[in-house]
Amino acid sequence: MTDSKPSPGNQPAWQEDDSTAFIRYGDAITPSRAEHVALLTALIPARPDESFLAIDLACGAGGLSAAILERFPASRVVALDGSHRMLDEARRRLAPYADRVDFRHFDLFARDWLDALPGPARCFVSSLAIHHLDGPGKQRLFRDLYERLEPGGALLILDLVEPVNPIAQAAYAAAWDAVVREQTTGLPEGAEVYAFFQNGWNHFADPDIEVDKPSGLFEQLIWLREAGFAAVDCFWLRAGHALYGGYRSP
Repeated sequence: MTDSKPSPGNQPAWQEDDSTAFIRYGDAITPSRAEHVALLTALIPARPDESFLAIDLACGAGGLSAAILERFPASRVVALDGSHRMLDEARRRLAPYADRVDFRHFDLFARDWLDALPGPARCFVSSLAIHHLDGPGKQRLFRDLYERLEPGGALLILDLVEPVNPIAQAAYAAAWDAVVREQTTGLPEGAEVYAFFQNGWNHFADPDIEVDKPSGLFEQLIWLREAGFAAVDCFWLRAGHALYGGYRSP
């Protein structure tokens, strides 16, 4: 999650009020969050006992970083976010792993943070952030991250993907609504969470093209190839949310 400043072709994507809301509601309004986090960590090219560096782009409240640190007890994580509120929550959540985490504020729309990274990294991961970049911004980011990966390393992304046509858009919108309805049923604040989601959160039902700029899945796989990744694929897809990425050749 990020409240980064705009650059050409992009707009501010995140505010601190959004961070507070997502900390409270994010697990319930993201399709199958536990499932895709578990799959993403399983796709990291490392043995369970191996020491390596993972970099979490827009770490949010720290859920994905926590899953990596727990699955790989010798790993280290650089947790980046554009929201101070999110970083505060991530520090709280990741306190048990404090000696293995480096928290940093960054601007996703800039590039200065790249040269300050330790590295090379075994993997870059990102959840629900890169869709704030336009197409050229995504292509540039893929190239930049590829250059900072170890041989055999991976870029793994969970994000919204642009539907191929209005039929797919309507299907994604309905599917996301159904998932959130299912995931909020029985929760103490379920009605409140579902009402929050319906108030403009479903990108496919109520797109905000000035802020949210998801690109098509197929074209992003092509961009990953063009950036140098040798093995690219979509590993999971539900309700317009895809887990996709690529591996650098060993």
